[in-house]
Amino acid sequence: MSTINTWEVWFASFPFEDSRETKDRPVIVLNVEPLEVLSVKVTSHNVRNRDRFDIPIVKWVEAGLRQPSTARISKTIYLDVNSFKRKIGSLHNDDKTQIMNTYMDYINSI
Repeated sequence: MSTINTWEVWFASFPFEDSRETKDRPVIVLNVEPLEVLSVKVTSHNVRNRDRFDIPIVKWVEAGLRQPSTARISKTIYLDVNSFKRKIGSLHNDDKTQIMNTYMDYINSI
């Protein structure tokens, strides 16, 4: 497996909130530690108006995604490094800035 780096987009096994099952889905890497990776859930669903922490990925093609996508900052989780399947791409600088600013707002709100 390739080295996992910050701001990359990967397919990873992401757990469902209400069960032990997982789904392989795109995630954005926010931080890499020796055994786990801080990751943001990526979905093809539209931004939810009631969640100010949903951020559209504007440069989704450049990130290697197949369709317009949303970063769900409120669904940030640490994943085991073994959960990562394959690298899809890397975020554009514009998206990095927006996601990091929103993540900092999210952290300050909890």
